[in-house]
This record gives sequence, C-alpha cells and structure tokens, in this order.
Amino acid sequence: MGEETKVKHTWRDGIFRYLFKEEENFVKMYEVFTGKKLLPGEIEFRNTDSIVMSKDLKNDIAFIMKDGNFIFLVEHQSTKCPNIGLRLLIYYGELLKMYVKKYGLNIYGTVPIEYPKAELYVAYNGKKPWLEDNCIVAGDVTINVKLVDINYDNLEVKEKDNTLSGYAYLVKQFEYYKSEEELVSQHAVDKAINDCRNEGYLVDYVDREEFLTMVTEVWTIEQQAEDRERWAREEERKKAEEAIWTIEQQAEDRERWAREEERKKAEKAIWTIEQQAEDRERWAREEERKKAEEAIWTIEQQAEEVKLETVKRLLKMGLSHIDIAHGAGVDIDAVLKLSKESDD
Repeated sequence: MGEETKVKHTWRDGIFRYLFKEEENFVKMYEVFTGKKLLPGEIEFRNTDSIVMSKDLKNDIAFIMKDGNFIFLVEHQSTKCPNIGLRLLIYYGELLKMYVKKYGLNIYGTVPIEYPKAELYVAYNGKKPWLEDNCIVAGDVTINVKLVDINYDNLEVKEKDNTLSGYAYLVKQFEYYKSEEELVSQHAVDKAINDCRNEGYLVDYVDREEFLTMVTEVWTIEQQAEDRERWAREEERKKAEEAIWTIEQQAEDRERWAREEERKKAEKAIWTIEQQAEDRERWAREEERKKAEEAIWTIEQQAEEVKLETVKRLLKMGLSHIDIAHGAGVDIDAVLKLSKESDD
C-alpha cells in the first residue's frame, strides 16, 4: 500500500476559498493567470464540498463555463506537492460525474458526448521555487497543470483593488509577523489585516464581520494545530530527555556499582594482606615464645642437673641431709631420694 499523503488546510486555504469563490474575484484572478478576460455572468461557481474524497482531500475553487466548454479548477498550495496533478485530475473526474448526472447524459450510448474540458491551475505561494515545469506527471499520465506564483513580491499586478494582490499582501505580512517577530497565529493575522486596512488592500473585506469571523475561525484551527504540534514536540523532547537521563543514570549506576565492586575487592585484598601479615606476625611471636620457653626449660633443666650432681658429691662427703639440702638449694626429699639411690 502506498504512503498516505494528507493535505494540510491552513488559514490561507480558507481565506483563498472564501475570496475567490466570488465570481468577480475569480475572473480577475483568471485574467492574471491567463491574460484572458471573462465576465462574471459567463461562469458558474461549483461547490466542490460535496465531492470531498476524504477530510484531507478537498478542492479549493471550481468554476464552469455556462456554455459547458470549460471547467476551471484552481488548487491553492503553500508547499510543493508532486501529486497535485493527480489530485486535480480526481477533482475533474468527480465534476464530470456531477455534470453527466445533472444533464442526464448517457455515457454508455453510441453518440459522442460533448463535455467541458479542463483548465487546471495551481496558485502557489510557498517559499521554495516550484515553477520549473508546467506539466505534472501522475504515473504514466502527463497532466497539463499551470503553476502560477502568487507570492506578493512576484506578482506583476499589484493594484489595490485586485483581490489577488490583497490576498498575496495579507499572506506576506502574516508570514513576516509569524517568522520575523515570532508572533502566534492570532496576533500575526490581526497585524496583517491591519496592514491591509492601512495600505488599502481588501477594503471590502477587512471590516466585514463575516470575513473577520471566518478568519478568526480558521486561524483558531491553525493555532490549535500549532499548539498540538508544539505540545507533541515538547512531549517528544521530554521523552528524549527522559531517555537520555535514563541512559546516563544507568551508566552512572553501572559505574557506581563497578566502583563499589572494585572497592570491595580492594578492601578484601587489603584485609587479606593485613590478615596474612598479622598471621605471620602471630606465628612468628608464637615461634619466638616457644623457642624462649624451650631455652628457659633447657637452662632450668641444666641447673637442676647441676644441683643434683652437687647433692651427690656432698653425700659422698658425708654431710648431713639438711646441710646438703640447704647448701645445694634443693628440698630435703630430693636429697633423701638421691641418698637412698646411692645406698642401693
């Protein structure tokens, strides 16, 4: 399925339809477009609202010659659209269906039917150039669509009483206040209308209640669309910031966890080293203690053996047991024991 293309109808589209559905304004615009003069009585406005394909596919202006020779279809565009030829062809086909039904024509008969030919125009007031070709290709069909730049600065006709000039000036001033002074749609439209009033453009409309009401309604719709778009952008920005914050927070968390893990490992390593050092020191102290005790025991053992040898020598000398115990520094029992062993 092909990509769905929606047409954005702005306040400019609404004003354009409002102004140029009037026969007098249309014939003046037609003269600017073609250099040909028509009389209002020669044409008949066709309200194309009844042939809307969808809420986003709707023709702007359609007139038919009362003699049935031509159907004029004008589409207002502020952006380049490669499908404009196909859209105009669809509108033309729907108008032909209305024409056939209105006059009860038999399209299945054997007699050729005379039907209005099409003159297709695009009234373009976008910022990007779009006048490189007067033919627009829709698939395998080449459709002759006349592209007319209606930007105010590019108009050759700028008479104050020309509605097309007034419309172009209104759009120019609106865009100026919208982009240069960054005003919201309501204020930009109000100032643009006031400029038209001061410069003498659209004098039949700028103080007309119906016109001002219509402008207010259409700019309100656009302002709401701008608000929704701005809110959507803001929501997207918040989501993006939140996503970035989440990513950064996760990165910080991972970094903090990594640092904490490294700290624990380092502390464990330090504790292990310190514990090993303490263990070695304790083992060393224990070893020294054992050696000292062993040395002391050896010395005491040697001293005891010396005393016993002394007791044995004194016994041989015939001294009393009490004198020997006192002189050798041993208790009497040890002397008696050695004396008995000596007698045996």
